[in-house]
Amino acid sequence: AVVSTQSTGGYIVFCLTHIPDESRTEDGISQNRGLWLALAALSVLEDNIASSVTVTRDASVKVDYCENHDDGRTKAIITCNKCGYLCAECDKYLHLSRKSKAHQRQVFKAAEASVVISKHENMCRVKLYWMTAAVDTQTRRAVIEFKNTYATQPDAFICRFCSEAGEPSPEGGSVCKNDECNAKFKVSCKQTLECGHPCGGNTGETTCLPCLKNCSGDLKQDADDMCVICFTESLGCAPCLQLTCGHILHSQCIATVVRNKWIGPRITFSFMHCPICKGLLEHEYLDEMLSDLRLLMEDVKKKSVMRLKYDGLSFDTEEEAIENAMNKYAYYQCYKCKKAYFGGEAQCQADAGDEFDPKDLVCGGCSNLSQEVCPKHGTDYLEYKCRYCCSVAVYFCFGTTHFCTPCHDDFVRLRGLSKDSLPQCPVGPKATQLEGTCPLGLLDHPATGEEFALGCGVCRNVQTF
Repeated sequence: AVVSTQSTGGYIVFCLTHIPDESRTEDGISQNRGLWLALAALSVLEDNIASSVTVTRDASVKVDYCENHDDGRTKAIITCNKCGYLCAECDKYLHLSRKSKAHQRQVFKAAEASVVISKHENMCRVKLYWMTAAVDTQTRRAVIEFKNTYATQPDAFICRFCSEAGEPSPEGGSVCKNDECNAKFKVSCKQTLECGHPCGGNTGETTCLPCLKNCSGDLKQDADDMCVICFTESLGCAPCLQLTCGHILHSQCIATVVRNKWIGPRITFSFMHCPICKGLLEHEYLDEMLSDLRLLMEDVKKKSVMRLKYDGLSFDTEEEAIENAMNKYAYYQCYKCKKAYFGGEAQCQADAGDEFDPKDLVCGGCSNLSQEVCPKHGTDYLEYKCRYCCSVAVYFCFGTTHFCTPCHDDFVRLRGLSKDSLPQCPVGPKATQLEGTCPLGLLDHPATGEEFALGCGVCRNVQTF
Protein backbone atom coordinates (compact mmCIF):
# COMPACT_ATOMS: atom_id res chain seq x y z
CA ALA A 1 0.00 0.00 0.00
CA VAL A 2 1.09 3.55 -0.69
CA VAL A 3 0.17 5.48 2.49
CA SER A 4 0.93 9.19 2.91
CA THR A 5 -0.11 9.43 6.58
CA GLN A 6 1.27 8.38 9.93
CA SER A 7 1.25 4.77 11.02
CA THR A 8 -2.26 4.74 12.53
CA GLY A 9 -3.90 5.59 9.21
CA GLY A 10 -1.74 3.04 7.45
CA TYR A 11 -2.68 0.36 9.97
CA ILE A 12 -6.40 1.00 9.37
CA VAL A 13 -5.91 0.70 5.62
CA PHE A 14 -3.89 -2.50 5.98
CA CYS A 15 -6.54 -4.16 8.20
CA LEU A 16 -9.53 -3.29 6.02
CA THR A 17 -8.05 -3.93 2.60
CA HIS A 18 -6.95 -7.40 3.70
CA ILE A 19 -10.45 -8.52 4.68
CA PRO A 20 -11.20 -11.46 2.32
CA ASP A 21 -14.23 -11.30 0.00
CA GLU A 22 -16.03 -14.12 1.84
CA SER A 23 -15.95 -12.04 5.05
CA ARG A 24 -17.50 -8.96 3.45
CA THR A 25 -21.01 -9.83 4.60
CA GLU A 26 -23.09 -8.86 7.63
CA ASP A 27 -22.45 -12.24 9.24
CA GLY A 28 -18.84 -12.66 8.19
CA ILE A 29 -17.53 -9.19 8.98
CA SER A 30 -18.14 -9.44 12.75
CA GLN A 31 -15.89 -12.52 12.90
CA ASN A 32 -12.97 -10.79 11.20
CA ARG A 33 -10.18 -9.74 13.56
CA GLY A 34 -8.89 -7.09 11.17
CA LEU A 35 -12.18 -5.17 11.36
CA TRP A 36 -12.03 -4.83 15.15
CA LEU A 37 -8.40 -3.75 15.07
CA ALA A 38 -9.24 -1.13 12.44
CA LEU A 39 -12.17 0.20 14.50
CA ALA A 40 -9.95 0.43 17.59
CA ALA A 41 -7.34 2.40 15.64
CA LEU A 42 -10.05 4.60 14.12
CA SER A 43 -11.37 5.54 17.58
CA VAL A 44 -8.02 7.11 18.58
CA LEU A 45 -7.21 8.74 15.27
CA GLU A 46 -5.92 12.29 15.67
CA ASP A 47 -7.37 15.26 13.79
CA ASN A 48 -4.21 15.98 11.82
CA ILE A 49 -4.05 12.39 10.57
CA ALA A 50 -7.73 12.11 9.69
CA SER A 51 -8.01 15.28 7.62
CA SER A 52 -9.69 13.65 4.63
CA VAL A 53 -6.86 11.32 3.70
CA THR A 54 -7.16 9.28 0.52
CA VAL A 55 -5.05 6.16 0.20
CA THR A 56 -4.74 3.86 -2.82
CA ARG A 57 -3.53 0.30 -2.73
CA ASP A 58 -1.90 0.63 -6.11
CA ALA A 59 0.07 3.77 -6.99
CA SER A 60 -0.46 3.09 -10.70
CA VAL A 61 -4.23 3.47 -10.35
CA LYS A 62 -5.35 6.93 -11.40
CA VAL A 63 -8.12 8.61 -9.36
CA ASP A 64 -10.65 10.41 -11.58
CA TYR A 65 -13.43 12.78 -10.61
CA CYS A 66 -17.13 12.94 -11.47
CA GLU A 67 -17.56 14.64 -14.85
CA ASN A 68 -21.02 15.88 -13.87
CA HIS A 69 -19.58 17.97 -11.01
CA ASP A 70 -17.55 21.13 -11.44
CA ASP A 71 -15.96 21.08 -8.01
CA GLY A 72 -12.92 18.94 -8.82
CA ARG A 73 -13.42 17.06 -5.55
CA THR A 74 -16.24 14.56 -6.05
CA LYS A 75 -14.59 11.26 -6.90
CA ALA A 76 -15.96 8.91 -9.56
CA ILE A 77 -17.11 5.43 -8.64
CA ILE A 78 -18.83 4.44 -11.92
CA THR A 79 -17.54 4.57 -15.47
CA CYS A 80 -20.23 4.78 -18.21
CA ASN A 81 -19.57 4.23 -21.91
CA LYS A 82 -21.73 7.27 -22.73
CA CYS A 83 -21.53 9.59 -19.70
CA GLY A 84 -17.95 9.04 -18.60
CA TYR A 85 -16.84 9.02 -14.97
CA LEU A 86 -19.67 9.57 -12.44
CA CYS A 87 -20.16 9.59 -8.69
CA ALA A 88 -22.84 7.30 -7.26
CA GLU A 89 -25.46 10.05 -7.01
CA CYS A 90 -24.99 11.33 -10.55
CA ASP A 91 -25.00 7.79 -11.88
CA LYS A 92 -28.33 7.21 -10.16
CA TYR A 93 -30.05 10.29 -11.58
CA LEU A 94 -28.55 10.24 -15.08
CA HIS A 95 -29.67 6.64 -15.62
CA LEU A 96 -33.31 6.84 -14.53
CA SER A 97 -34.79 6.92 -18.04
CA ARG A 98 -35.26 3.78 -20.13
CA LYS A 99 -32.91 5.06 -22.84
CA SER A 100 -30.02 5.84 -20.45
CA LYS A 101 -30.48 2.56 -18.57
CA ALA A 102 -29.09 0.79 -21.62
CA HIS A 103 -25.69 2.46 -21.08
CA GLN A 104 -22.89 0.10 -20.15
CA ARG A 105 -21.59 0.89 -16.67
CA GLN A 106 -19.20 -0.69 -14.22
CA VAL A 107 -17.42 0.09 -10.97
CA PHE A 108 -14.43 2.30 -11.65
CA LYS A 109 -11.14 0.56 -10.82
CA ALA A 110 -9.86 3.46 -8.71
CA ALA A 111 -12.99 3.30 -6.57
CA GLU A 112 -12.32 -0.36 -5.80
CA ALA A 113 -8.76 0.41 -4.83
CA SER A 114 -9.24 3.58 -2.78
CA VAL A 115 -9.71 4.06 0.95
CA VAL A 116 -10.77 7.44 2.36
CA ILE A 117 -10.21 8.29 6.03
CA SER A 118 -11.82 11.43 7.43
CA LYS A 119 -12.92 12.99 10.70
CA HIS A 120 -15.94 15.23 11.05
CA GLU A 121 -16.54 16.63 14.55
CA ASN A 122 -16.31 13.58 16.87
CA MET A 123 -16.91 11.08 14.08
CA CYS A 124 -13.98 9.20 12.56
CA ARG A 125 -14.86 7.46 9.32
CA VAL A 126 -13.23 5.17 6.79
CA LYS A 127 -14.84 4.62 3.38
CA LEU A 128 -14.20 1.78 0.97
CA TYR A 129 -16.17 1.03 -2.17
CA TRP A 130 -18.03 -1.81 -0.44
CA MET A 131 -18.51 -0.45 3.10
CA THR A 132 -18.29 2.56 5.41
CA ALA A 133 -17.22 2.25 9.06
CA ALA A 134 -17.72 5.09 11.54
CA VAL A 135 -16.66 5.48 15.17
CA ASP A 136 -17.76 8.12 17.68
CA THR A 137 -14.49 9.04 19.39
CA GLN A 138 -16.28 10.18 22.57
CA THR A 139 -18.66 7.28 23.19
CA ARG A 140 -16.56 4.66 21.31
CA ARG A 141 -19.70 3.47 19.53
CA ALA A 142 -19.17 2.13 16.01
CA VAL A 143 -21.37 1.25 13.05
CA ILE A 144 -20.72 -0.45 9.71
CA GLU A 145 -22.77 0.19 6.59
CA PHE A 146 -22.54 -2.07 3.55
CA LYS A 147 -22.85 -0.41 0.16
CA ASN A 148 -24.43 -1.43 -3.11
CA THR A 149 -21.49 -1.66 -5.50
CA TYR A 150 -23.62 -1.63 -8.68
CA ALA A 151 -21.52 -4.53 -9.90
CA THR A 152 -24.30 -7.12 -9.95
CA GLN A 153 -27.24 -4.79 -10.72
CA PRO A 154 -25.95 -1.97 -12.93
CA ASP A 155 -29.44 -0.97 -14.07
CA ALA A 156 -31.15 -1.25 -10.67
CA PHE A 157 -33.14 1.58 -9.15
CA ILE A 158 -31.43 2.61 -5.87
CA CYS A 159 -33.53 4.25 -3.14
CA ARG A 160 -32.28 7.61 -1.94
CA PHE A 161 -32.93 6.72 1.72
CA CYS A 162 -32.24 3.01 2.22
CA SER A 163 -29.77 2.69 -0.72
CA GLU A 164 -31.35 -0.66 -1.60
CA ALA A 165 -32.16 -1.83 -5.12
CA GLY A 166 -35.87 -2.13 -5.82
CA GLU A 167 -38.87 -0.65 -7.56
CA PRO A 168 -39.44 3.12 -7.43
CA SER A 169 -42.38 4.41 -5.41
CA PRO A 170 -45.33 5.82 -7.36
CA GLU A 171 -44.97 8.88 -5.11
CA GLY A 172 -41.69 9.71 -6.87
CA GLY A 173 -38.84 11.37 -5.03
CA SER A 174 -36.27 8.70 -5.94
CA VAL A 175 -37.47 6.45 -3.12
CA CYS A 176 -38.48 2.80 -3.17
CA LYS A 177 -41.84 1.27 -2.26
CA ASN A 178 -40.78 0.54 1.31
CA ASP A 179 -43.29 2.03 3.77
CA GLU A 180 -40.57 3.53 5.95
CA CYS A 181 -38.88 5.24 3.00
CA ASN A 182 -42.23 6.60 1.78
CA ALA A 183 -42.98 7.96 5.26
CA LYS A 184 -39.63 9.76 5.25
CA PHE A 185 -40.33 11.15 1.78
CA LYS A 186 -43.70 12.60 2.86
CA VAL A 187 -42.06 14.79 5.53
CA SER A 188 -38.96 15.62 3.49
CA CYS A 189 -38.35 18.77 1.47
CA LYS A 190 -39.30 18.29 -2.20
CA GLN A 191 -36.89 20.93 -3.55
CA THR A 192 -33.90 20.21 -5.78
CA LEU A 193 -30.74 22.12 -4.92
CA GLU A 194 -28.65 24.07 -7.44
CA CYS A 195 -26.11 21.25 -7.52
CA GLY A 196 -28.84 18.88 -8.75
CA HIS A 197 -29.13 16.83 -5.58
CA PRO A 198 -32.42 16.64 -3.64
CA CYS A 199 -32.68 18.71 -0.47
CA GLY A 200 -32.14 16.55 2.62
CA GLY A 201 -34.27 18.79 4.84
CA ASN A 202 -37.91 18.89 5.88
CA THR A 203 -41.05 20.08 4.17
CA GLY A 204 -42.13 23.59 5.13
CA GLU A 205 -38.66 24.91 6.00
CA THR A 206 -38.01 28.47 4.86
CA THR A 207 -34.39 27.66 3.99
CA CYS A 208 -33.19 24.44 2.40
CA LEU A 209 -30.57 22.32 4.10
CA PRO A 210 -27.12 22.60 2.43
CA CYS A 211 -26.32 19.69 0.14
CA LEU A 212 -25.34 16.69 2.25
CA LYS A 213 -23.02 15.59 -0.54
CA ASN A 214 -21.03 18.66 0.58
CA CYS A 215 -21.08 20.22 -2.89
CA SER A 216 -20.42 23.58 -1.23
CA GLY A 217 -17.35 22.23 0.56
CA ASP A 218 -18.35 24.12 3.73
CA LEU A 219 -20.03 21.38 5.78
CA LYS A 220 -18.34 19.67 8.72
CA GLN A 221 -20.73 16.72 8.28
CA ASP A 222 -22.04 14.97 5.20
CA ALA A 223 -24.51 12.29 4.10
CA ASP A 224 -22.22 9.43 5.14
CA ASP A 225 -21.78 10.68 8.72
CA MET A 226 -23.87 8.91 11.34
CA CYS A 227 -26.58 10.73 13.27
CA VAL A 228 -25.03 11.11 16.74
CA ILE A 229 -28.41 10.56 18.42
CA CYS A 230 -29.60 7.26 16.93
CA PHE A 231 -26.21 6.10 15.65
CA THR A 232 -27.98 3.51 13.51
CA GLU A 233 -28.37 5.37 10.21
CA SER A 234 -26.28 7.88 8.31
CA LEU A 235 -27.55 11.44 7.85
CA GLY A 236 -28.44 10.71 4.23
CA CYS A 237 -30.90 7.99 5.26
CA ALA A 238 -33.57 10.36 6.60
CA PRO A 239 -34.62 14.05 6.53
CA CYS A 240 -32.27 16.20 8.61
CA LEU A 241 -32.06 19.66 10.09
CA GLN A 242 -29.11 21.96 10.65
CA LEU A 243 -29.14 23.67 14.03
CA THR A 244 -28.11 27.30 14.46
CA CYS A 245 -24.77 26.02 15.79
CA GLY A 246 -24.20 24.36 12.39
CA HIS A 247 -24.49 20.70 13.38
CA ILE A 248 -26.77 18.34 11.45
CA LEU A 249 -29.04 15.68 12.99
CA HIS A 250 -31.95 13.50 11.91
CA SER A 251 -35.08 15.62 12.33
CA GLN A 252 -37.12 12.82 13.90
CA CYS A 253 -34.27 11.85 16.24
CA ILE A 254 -33.93 15.32 17.75
CA ALA A 255 -37.72 15.74 17.86
CA THR A 256 -38.00 12.51 19.86
CA VAL A 257 -35.35 13.72 22.31
CA VAL A 258 -37.25 16.99 22.83
CA ARG A 259 -40.60 15.22 23.27
CA ASN A 260 -39.14 12.81 25.85
CA LYS A 261 -37.64 15.74 27.78
CA TRP A 262 -35.58 14.95 30.89
CA ILE A 263 -34.92 11.53 32.43
CA GLY A 264 -36.24 10.95 35.93
CA PRO A 265 -38.39 13.22 38.13
CA ARG A 266 -35.95 16.14 38.51
CA ILE A 267 -36.11 18.82 35.83
CA THR A 268 -32.90 19.07 33.80
CA PHE A 269 -32.33 20.75 30.47
CA SER A 270 -29.41 18.88 28.90
CA PHE A 271 -31.82 17.52 26.25
CA MET A 272 -32.27 21.10 24.98
CA HIS A 273 -28.62 21.29 23.94
CA CYS A 274 -26.83 20.10 20.81
CA PRO A 275 -25.34 16.64 21.54
CA ILE A 276 -22.11 17.67 19.78
CA CYS A 277 -21.27 21.22 20.93
CA LYS A 278 -23.77 21.62 23.82
CA GLY A 279 -25.17 24.85 22.35
CA LEU A 280 -28.89 25.50 22.82
CA LEU A 281 -31.18 23.85 20.26
CA GLU A 282 -32.45 26.44 17.81
CA HIS A 283 -34.33 25.67 14.60
CA GLU A 284 -37.72 26.63 13.18
CA TYR A 285 -38.68 22.92 12.98
CA LEU A 286 -38.35 22.68 16.79
CA ASP A 287 -39.79 26.06 17.81
CA GLU A 288 -43.31 24.85 18.61
CA MET A 289 -42.03 21.90 20.67
CA LEU A 290 -39.52 24.07 22.53
CA SER A 291 -41.70 27.12 23.27
CA ASP A 292 -43.18 25.90 26.60
CA LEU A 293 -39.89 24.25 27.59
CA ARG A 294 -38.01 27.53 27.10
CA LEU A 295 -40.47 29.26 29.44
CA LEU A 296 -40.02 26.47 31.98
CA MET A 297 -36.24 26.80 31.78
CA GLU A 298 -36.41 30.55 32.40
CA ASP A 299 -38.73 29.95 35.37
CA VAL A 300 -36.32 27.40 36.91
CA LYS A 301 -33.38 29.76 36.34
CA LYS A 302 -35.21 32.61 38.05
CA LYS A 303 -36.29 30.54 41.05
CA SER A 304 -32.86 28.86 41.41
CA VAL A 305 -30.94 32.15 41.38
CA MET A 306 -33.43 33.67 43.85
CA ARG A 307 -32.86 30.79 46.26
CA LEU A 308 -29.09 31.06 45.75
CA LYS A 309 -29.22 34.68 46.89
CA TYR A 310 -31.38 33.80 49.89
CA ASP A 311 -28.78 31.17 50.85
CA GLY A 312 -26.18 33.95 50.93
CA LEU A 313 -24.17 32.67 47.95
CA SER A 314 -22.81 34.98 45.27
CA PHE A 315 -20.72 34.65 42.11
CA ASP A 316 -18.75 37.04 39.93
CA THR A 317 -21.02 36.80 36.88
CA GLU A 318 -24.69 36.14 36.23
CA GLU A 319 -23.76 33.13 34.05
CA GLU A 320 -21.81 31.56 36.94
CA ALA A 321 -24.69 32.20 39.33
CA ILE A 322 -27.20 30.54 36.97
CA GLU A 323 -24.97 27.52 36.33
CA ASN A 324 -24.28 26.93 40.03
CA ALA A 325 -27.89 27.49 41.05
CA MET A 326 -29.20 25.05 38.42
CA ASN A 327 -26.70 22.41 39.58
CA LYS A 328 -27.23 23.02 43.31
CA TYR A 329 -31.03 22.93 43.56
CA ALA A 330 -33.55 20.34 42.40
CA TYR A 331 -36.79 21.49 40.80
CA TYR A 332 -39.73 19.37 39.70
CA GLN A 333 -42.67 19.97 37.39
CA CYS A 334 -46.06 19.88 39.07
CA TYR A 335 -48.38 17.38 37.39
CA LYS A 336 -51.40 19.65 37.93
CA CYS A 337 -50.30 23.22 37.21
CA LYS A 338 -47.14 22.33 35.17
CA LYS A 339 -45.09 24.90 37.09
CA ALA A 340 -41.63 24.22 38.54
CA TYR A 341 -41.39 23.84 42.31
CA PHE A 342 -38.46 23.49 44.72
CA GLY A 343 -37.58 20.03 46.02
CA GLY A 344 -34.39 20.50 48.02
CA GLU A 345 -30.74 20.34 47.04
CA ALA A 346 -29.75 18.23 44.05
CA GLN A 347 -27.16 16.22 46.00
CA CYS A 348 -29.96 14.87 48.21
CA GLN A 349 -31.72 13.50 45.11
CA ALA A 350 -28.61 11.91 43.58
CA ASP A 351 -29.48 8.36 44.57
CA ALA A 352 -33.11 8.59 43.50
CA GLY A 353 -34.22 6.18 40.78
CA ASP A 354 -35.65 7.12 37.40
CA GLU A 355 -38.90 5.24 37.96
CA PHE A 356 -41.73 7.42 39.28
CA ASP A 357 -45.37 8.26 38.75
CA PRO A 358 -45.68 11.82 37.35
CA LYS A 359 -49.05 12.13 39.10
CA ASP A 360 -47.23 12.05 42.46
CA LEU A 361 -45.26 15.19 41.61
CA VAL A 362 -47.51 17.93 42.98
CA CYS A 363 -46.38 21.35 44.18
CA GLY A 364 -47.29 22.82 47.57
CA GLY A 365 -49.93 25.07 46.04
CA CYS A 366 -51.78 22.19 44.37
CA SER A 367 -51.48 19.95 47.45
CA ASN A 368 -52.34 22.70 49.93
CA LEU A 369 -54.00 20.66 52.65
CA SER A 370 -53.78 23.53 55.15
CA GLN A 371 -55.22 26.07 52.67
CA GLU A 372 -52.32 28.38 53.52
CA VAL A 373 -51.82 31.37 51.20
CA CYS A 374 -48.93 33.84 51.24
CA PRO A 375 -50.33 37.40 51.06
CA LYS A 376 -47.42 38.42 48.79
CA HIS A 377 -46.73 35.37 46.57
CA GLY A 378 -49.95 33.38 46.81
CA THR A 379 -49.33 29.62 46.60
CA ASP A 380 -46.55 29.74 43.94
CA TYR A 381 -43.75 29.12 46.46
CA LEU A 382 -45.67 27.16 49.09
CA GLU A 383 -43.60 24.29 50.53
CA TYR A 384 -44.38 21.33 52.75
CA LYS A 385 -42.22 19.34 55.13
CA CYS A 386 -41.73 15.65 54.40
CA ARG A 387 -43.98 13.65 56.75
CA TYR A 388 -41.14 11.30 57.76
CA CYS A 389 -38.10 13.59 58.05
CA CYS A 390 -36.96 17.19 58.31
CA SER A 391 -36.67 17.82 54.54
CA VAL A 392 -38.61 19.80 51.97
CA ALA A 393 -41.22 17.56 50.32
CA VAL A 394 -41.10 16.73 46.61
CA TYR A 395 -43.89 14.17 46.21
CA PHE A 396 -47.54 14.27 47.23
CA CYS A 397 -49.08 10.79 47.24
CA PHE A 398 -52.37 9.13 48.14
CA GLY A 399 -53.97 12.57 48.38
CA THR A 400 -52.70 12.82 51.98
CA THR A 401 -48.93 12.48 52.29
CA HIS A 402 -45.90 14.64 51.38
CA PHE A 403 -42.56 12.88 50.84
CA CYS A 404 -39.00 13.95 50.10
CA THR A 405 -37.33 11.82 47.40
CA PRO A 406 -35.47 9.32 49.68
CA CYS A 407 -38.55 8.78 51.86
CA HIS A 408 -40.71 8.37 48.78
CA ASP A 409 -38.37 5.59 47.59
CA ASP A 410 -38.83 3.88 50.97
CA PHE A 411 -42.53 4.67 51.43
CA VAL A 412 -43.67 1.03 51.89
CA ARG A 413 -41.52 0.56 55.00
CA LEU A 414 -42.18 4.03 56.39
CA ARG A 415 -45.96 3.78 56.08
CA GLY A 416 -45.79 0.51 57.98
CA LEU A 417 -44.16 2.15 61.02
CA SER A 418 -46.35 3.22 63.93
CA LYS A 419 -46.33 6.91 64.80
CA ASP A 420 -44.82 6.17 68.21
CA SER A 421 -41.82 4.40 66.64
CA LEU A 422 -40.85 7.33 64.40
CA PRO A 423 -37.80 9.41 65.47
CA GLN A 424 -38.31 13.04 66.39
CA CYS A 425 -36.56 16.20 65.19
CA PRO A 426 -33.86 16.33 64.00
CA VAL A 427 -34.66 13.55 61.51
CA GLY A 428 -32.77 12.67 58.32
CA PRO A 429 -34.10 10.98 55.14
CA LYS A 430 -35.76 7.57 55.56
CA ALA A 431 -36.63 8.40 59.18
CA THR A 432 -33.03 8.38 60.39
CA GLN A 433 -32.42 9.94 63.80
CA LEU A 434 -29.92 12.81 63.69
CA GLU A 435 -28.12 14.85 66.34
CA GLY A 436 -27.95 18.61 66.60
CA THR A 437 -30.45 21.08 65.19
CA CYS A 438 -33.27 20.72 62.69
CA PRO A 439 -31.97 20.56 59.07
CA LEU A 440 -34.77 22.93 58.09
CA GLY A 441 -33.60 25.50 60.61
CA LEU A 442 -36.89 25.36 62.51
CA LEU A 443 -37.10 25.73 66.27
CA ASP A 444 -40.37 23.88 66.53
CA HIS A 445 -42.69 21.92 64.25
CA PRO A 446 -45.24 19.08 64.53
CA ALA A 447 -44.03 15.58 65.33
CA THR A 448 -42.72 13.24 62.65
CA GLY A 449 -45.62 11.49 60.95
CA GLU A 450 -47.78 14.62 60.72
CA GLU A 451 -48.35 16.92 57.75
CA PHE A 452 -46.89 20.41 58.09
CA ALA A 453 -46.85 23.38 55.72
CA LEU A 454 -43.55 25.22 55.84
CA GLY A 455 -45.18 28.27 54.28
CA CYS A 456 -43.95 30.42 51.42
CA GLY A 457 -40.40 29.39 50.54
CA VAL A 458 -39.42 32.90 49.43
CA CYS A 459 -40.69 34.72 52.51
CA ARG A 460 -39.34 32.01 54.84
CA ASN A 461 -35.83 32.43 53.43
CA VAL A 462 -36.01 36.22 53.59
CA GLN A 463 -36.80 35.99 57.29
CA THR A 464 -34.07 33.40 57.86
CA PHE A 465 -31.26 35.33 56.22
